[in-house]
Amino acid sequence: MKFEPVATYRLQMHSGFGFDQAAEIVPYLHDLGISHMYTSPYLQAAAGSTHGYDIVDPAHVNAELGGTQAHARLCETIRAAGLGHMIDVVPNHMAVAGRQNPWWWDLLENGPASRFAGFLMWTGTVAQTDGPASFFCRF
Repeated sequence: MKFEPVATYRLQMHSGFGFDQAAEIVPYLHDLGISHMYTSPYLQAAAGSTHGYDIVDPAHVNAELGGTQAHARLCETIRAAGLGHMIDVVPNHMAVAGRQNPWWWDLLENGPASRFAGFLMWTGTVAQTDGPASFFCRF
């Protein structure tokens, strides 16, 4: 299904309002005449994130929101209701505090030889582990 957004409804995803809770309100959104559910980021974010912009693993949906199966249920519910789905994606946002972000730590430990070096743009020394070097995500 591909169609232009006419009326969106934004949902703020967090551990207290995950994929299953979002699926529960799809009939209400349909009745309102909403064309697209618009969600905050829901890729794997730092533990306890309330906003989702602090991504630690862009290859997985956030387990705190219900994980892959709950995400699939939400997508099917949206599709069955004839709605579209938009997700807020900000590819240059990643969390670097702690060791939750394997891409970041692999880069710090392996520098240009990191398997993620092609995804990340950075300057600085790889020995600097107390905080981020100048670091940018390429998109």
